[in-house]
Amino acid sequence: MLPGRPVPTLVIPLVTMLLGVIGCGHATVPCPTPTVELDRLRAETDRVREDSDKAQGEEGAWEARKEAAAQRVRDIEARLDSLAAARSR
Repeated sequence: MLPGRPVPTLVIPLVTMLLGVIGCGHATVPCPTPTVELDRLRAETDRVREDSDKAQGEEGAWEARKEAAAQRVRDIEARLDSLAAARSR
């Protein structure tokens, strides 16, 4: 022990240095992610992607139906306009 230095002032830098060398989560020493966790996250990501793809496919089908219905309405309106024009002559 150095004379005139209290114990906590020596212990704190020593502990900090040890945590920096053996610690986990620092920029130079990342914590390894357990394989089980990686597999779980990968499976969850795949499931979410599948759900997203399915939803996008359903959305596309709804848009196609909506456009087809709108076209039928336009066709019917055109026929009605044609009939109305023929009657007014």
